[in-house]
Amino acid sequence: MTSAEQSLTFFMLICAVPIAGVAAYAFRKRDEPGARGLFLCELGMVGWSIQLALITWPTAVMPVFLNTTIRHVFQILVIFGWPLLVLEYTRRGQVTVKRPWLVALLVVPVVTVVLTATNPWHHLVLAPETPADPSGIAEFVLGPWYIVHIGFAVAMVMLPAGLLAQDLRSAVGDHRRQLLLLIAGWAIGFPGALNTYVFRNVDAVPPYVDLTPLLFLVTTVLWGLALFRYQLFALAPVSRRKAVETMSDALLSVDTEGVIVDSNPAARALFDVDGNCTGDDLEAVCGGYPQIIEQYDRGVTAGTEVSLESEGEVRHFSMDVRPIEQGATATGTLLLLRDITELKEREQELDLLKQVLSRVFRHNIRNELTILRGHAEIIQERADDGRFDDHIDEIVANTDRILSHSENAKDLETIIDAETADERIPLEPVVRRCARAYADDHPGVEIDIDVPSEVVVSAHPSIERALEELVQNAVAHHDDTDSIRIAVRARPTDGTVRLVVADDGPGIDSHEIETLQAGEETDLQHGSGIGLWMVDLVVRKSGGSLRIDDDSELGGTRVCIDLPRAD
Repeated sequence: MTSAEQSLTFFMLICAVPIAGVAAYAFRKRDEPGARGLFLCELGMVGWSIQLALITWPTAVMPVFLNTTIRHVFQILVIFGWPLLVLEYTRRGQVTVKRPWLVALLVVPVVTVVLTATNPWHHLVLAPETPADPSGIAEFVLGPWYIVHIGFAVAMVMLPAGLLAQDLRSAVGDHRRQLLLLIAGWAIGFPGALNTYVFRNVDAVPPYVDLTPLLFLVTTVLWGLALFRYQLFALAPVSRRKAVETMSDALLSVDTEGVIVDSNPAARALFDVDGNCTGDDLEAVCGGYPQIIEQYDRGVTAGTEVSLESEGEVRHFSMDVRPIEQGATATGTLLLLRDITELKEREQELDLLKQVLSRVFRHNIRNELTILRGHAEIIQERADDGRFDDHIDEIVANTDRILSHSENAKDLETIIDAETADERIPLEPVVRRCARAYADDHPGVEIDIDVPSEVVVSAHPSIERALEELVQNAVAHHDDTDSIRIAVRARPTDGTVRLVVADDGPGIDSHEIETLQAGEETDLQHGSGIGLWMVDLVVRKSGGSLRIDDDSELGGTRVCIDLPRAD
C-alpha cells in the first residue's frame, strides 16, 4: 500500500510541472486581458496539487490543519482567478474591483484561512475525528465551516461559466473554439476537484486515490490549446451581443406577431423609449413613424430611404427589413436603420454646387467667352495693318479651348446623371461615322480604319461620343494640322474587344496619364482638359478598361480600350 501511495504522490507532483509552465507563461503575459486570472488559476492548481501530494505521502509531512490551511490558500487563488479570467476575457480589458466589493468577497476566504489555521482550538473546519495521518483527504471529517468554504467556492466558479455560455450562443470561428475549450476545461477541472468526496463513498476505491491533479492537468491542456492554438490572448473576441449593443445603427428584432423581442440602445434612443421595450408591440413603439410600419408590412426591403423627425429635427435613414429564419421556418423580422443624415446633407450640398458650377460654366462663362471671341474678331477685321493678329489668334484659340471644355463638361454631366443600361453596339459603323465627320472638317486628317464588321460590343450609349473625343484629341494636339495620321483598330479576344486609337502626334504628356490613373486632380498635377475624364467614365460605365501610352505604331499616342463583347 505504501508503494502505491508513493507512486501516486510522485504522479501528482509530475502533473504539477506542466501546470507550472503554463502559469509562468501567463505571468509573462500578465498585461493581456485574462492573463492575470489564468495565472492565478494555474498557480492555485500547482499549489493545490502539491499539498494533495504531501497529504497522500505515506508518512506525515506536516500537521493536517497546516496542510489544509496552505491548500485553502491555493484554492482561494483558483476561486478568484477563474472569475477574473472570464471577466477580462469577455470584456477584453483588465478588471478593477471596487474596494467595498473586494472586501465583501474576501470575508469568507479570510475567515476560512484563519479558522483552518486555528482548527485545533475549535474544529470548525476539520472535525476531531479526522485522522492525524490520513491516507488522503477522503478520510477528512468535515466541520461546518468546511461546508461553507465548499459552497462559496462552488458559487464563485459556477457564475462565470454562465457568462461564457452566454457568449457561446453567438460566437463563431476561433472565438467559439476558445470558449468551448475554456468551458471544457472548467467542466473537467472544477467539478473534478470534488472527486474525493464522491470516492469516499465507494469502498472499492482506496482513500489515498485523488484524481484532482490529473484533472487539473487535463484542464491545463485544454486551456493551453485555447492559449497557443487559438491565440486566447491575441485574438480579441467581440461577441455579437456586444457589437449590437455598441453599434450606432438602430436595430429592432420583432417576432411573427409584431412584438419586439430585442432592441439595442440606438433603437431605444431613436424611438424615445425609456428602459427596455422587449414585449411591446412594434406599432406601439413606432406608431409615430408610419414609414417604419409601412416598410415592416411590406416585407423584405434593402436600403429604403425613410425620413423621421427625432428631437425636433428631420433625420434620414437607410432602412433594411430582413427575415429571421430558423431552418426553413420564419421566426421573426429584423429592422435595421442606418443614419444617413450627414451623407444626405452632403449629397444635397454637392448637388447644389454642381448646379451652380454647371450654370456658371455652361451659361455665364460660355456667353461671356462668346462675346469676347466676337470682339476679338471685330478687332482683327478693323486692324488693317495686322499688328494684333498674333494676339487676337491667341485669344480666339484660348476661348475656343475653354468653350470646348464647356461642351465636354455638359456631356460629362449628362453621362453622370443618365441612368442608362449598356447596349449592343456594332463598332464598325460607329468608327466610320467619327472618321467621316473629321475627314469632312479637317482635310489634312487621314484615318485608317481596321474594324471587322461583325464586332459587336456591350457598351454605354455614349461610347461614340468617347471615340469622337479621342479623335478630336489627336487632331487638337498635333503639331502639323496639314498632315495628321490616325489609326483605329479593333480585335476581338475571349469575351472582350480591344479598340486601339493611335496617332502620329507628339504624344500625350505623362502627367495627363498619371492624373487619369490617380482618379483625381491635385494642386501640383492636373489635366489640361476633361475630355479624357469623359472617355474614362464612359469606358468604366461600359464595364471596360482604358490604357494610354506612347507606344503607338505611328509614333505618337496609343489609347487601348477593352470592352465586353456582346453575346
